[in-house]
Amino acid sequence: MFEQAIRKLYDHLYANAAVKTPAAIGTEIGKLLHTGLYLETVEEASPGFPVDAGAENAAENIARARAAFARMNNAWALYPHLARIDLADFDLAYACARLAGVVISDPRHDYLGDATEIFRSDWAKQAGGQFFTDQFVTRLAMTLLRFDPRNGDDLVDICAGTGGFLLAGLHHIRRLVEKESGSAGLVAPLARKALKGQDVDAGVAAVANASLNSRLGAVGDSLVSVGDSLRSPSGNSRFRAGSHLCIATNPPFGTKITIKDPAILKDFELGFAVSARAPDILFLEKNLRLLRPGRGRMAVVIPYQLLSGPQARVVRDWLLRNGKVRAVVDLPAETFQPHTGTKASLVLIERRPRPLALEDIDDTHEIFLSVPRWIGHDRRGNRVYRDENILTDFPDVEAAFEHFLADGNVGDGHKGSFLVNARTVLEEPSLRLNAAFYAQPASPRTGPPLASLVQRIFCPGRFKRAYVDPGPGAVPFLGGANISELMPTGVKWLAGDDPKLKDLRVEEGWILVTRSGSTGIVASVPAAWQDAAISEHVIRIVPDPAKIDPGYLLALLRSAYGQAYLTRGIFGSVIDEITPEYVGEMPVPALEDKALAEIAKAVRNAEAARNQAAAGFDGAAALTNRALGM
Repeated sequence: MFEQAIRKLYDHLYANAAVKTPAAIGTEIGKLLHTGLYLETVEEASPGFPVDAGAENAAENIARARAAFARMNNAWALYPHLARIDLADFDLAYACARLAGVVISDPRHDYLGDATEIFRSDWAKQAGGQFFTDQFVTRLAMTLLRFDPRNGDDLVDICAGTGGFLLAGLHHIRRLVEKESGSAGLVAPLARKALKGQDVDAGVAAVANASLNSRLGAVGDSLVSVGDSLRSPSGNSRFRAGSHLCIATNPPFGTKITIKDPAILKDFELGFAVSARAPDILFLEKNLRLLRPGRGRMAVVIPYQLLSGPQARVVRDWLLRNGKVRAVVDLPAETFQPHTGTKASLVLIERRPRPLALEDIDDTHEIFLSVPRWIGHDRRGNRVYRDENILTDFPDVEAAFEHFLADGNVGDGHKGSFLVNARTVLEEPSLRLNAAFYAQPASPRTGPPLASLVQRIFCPGRFKRAYVDPGPGAVPFLGGANISELMPTGVKWLAGDDPKLKDLRVEEGWILVTRSGSTGIVASVPAAWQDAAISEHVIRIVPDPAKIDPGYLLALLRSAYGQAYLTRGIFGSVIDEITPEYVGEMPVPALEDKALAEIAKAVRNAEAARNQAAAGFDGAAALTNRALGM
């Protein structure tokens, strides 16, 4: 696999070659990849590095690679005049062997971008919150946008990185014109006119241009310019507010890289509307303003937190007032791994002719939603295959969207794709936009909200933990993983005089629900845990027996109905979370007295057996300790 070959090549060069930095190693491997691309596309020698690039042919392949690089650079001028491959013969032979058989010009892959991101991700890009966008995502973006430069569409990415979305646009242009006999010569002119990118990192922009130009047969074109897109004046000749038809982008994201410069923030409505001014929020506004009102559309990667989190409702409010959401595709959790575990969605947004007040929006269109399962690699970045094919259902998502455009429904080709009316989103109190929230439709069951039937639903605030050794006065402190255990393991202890204890202690009979990480685990507080401390990551429900039997509530939350409801409320980009407020909104169906009594009795019997079993195990442990003299 290419990724493994590049990583092994990187390790080899770092240990053996004269080049040691990621930038220098990346440059040398970039030379080799461009050489192979030249051999395949210009000299029609495919693959560029033949499969016989083994030790017995090392000298021949070394000479061939050096000579081909010189021809490539003379034709394309991607590197300084008289540049050479700065690898010793031994290292060059190793590199040729690693790349043997890889068809670098394969339009299904961006091997140049892949290699660059592998080298730069851990070294430079993570600090800036930018991560490589998988080619299944970039291709899907073109399908959602219905990008077609033959109709006058341009394609803009002001966070271009190594040019992944622009390269997907180039491949999309090629697919469009290939359908028309004799139109192959239109690809390059259309691409040069339509594709426009920018990145703040000059080195990354150079890689993007080299990748695009090598496929266009161009020399020196700068489809991707260098500049800070948040600081760029609105009068930039390449990127003008209100003038572009298509945008495809994955802005840098991350709460640790907030924008603080007042000179930047003053130009954004969202600059002071939210407390965490992460660049993804500002870029969302910047990109939407670049679109032509009423016609411009954008396929943008948005962190899950912005689409689902309670604190980001103000962002969704602004987005819905300024744009129409046409599609949301929740990306699999592995999409940006191994570089980051951040979850995100690909969202298709059309700019409104003019901003509206939320109460004035009368949208009734159907929104295409999808929750694909496989992105083609695992959380370590390794390709995953099924029957020799890359494991992904993104082509099925594309087909479902095409079916939706043609017939108004998604067909039956992808079970994770469905439609929801825009009114449903606008009437949802939190304005949630993540597809998974609507994938599990609200239950038709009715009843009073859980919060009205209990004394209190809450979780304590965060606190600095100061653990102590177990002993007199120490209080056991249980985490979320402990609440479903019969005999809690790994228990920590807090001092009896810890000022936070009063907020953390629980009482027998309270109902517990984990709110983050492994969300939705439900348990009750047994007698043995009376006055124990429980993590702030656990929601407490204090029952009111005068209103409803606590046993029924416990069983309800653990039932298929309760678990589906809790799962539907999950939000968060990195860690899954639910809120006490959401739990409190759960409708509690009324039952006949007989059924209610049977459920309550079964829960009481189970709790009694649980307490008896725990006491029995404690007693057995004490007997064992005495027998061992401990």
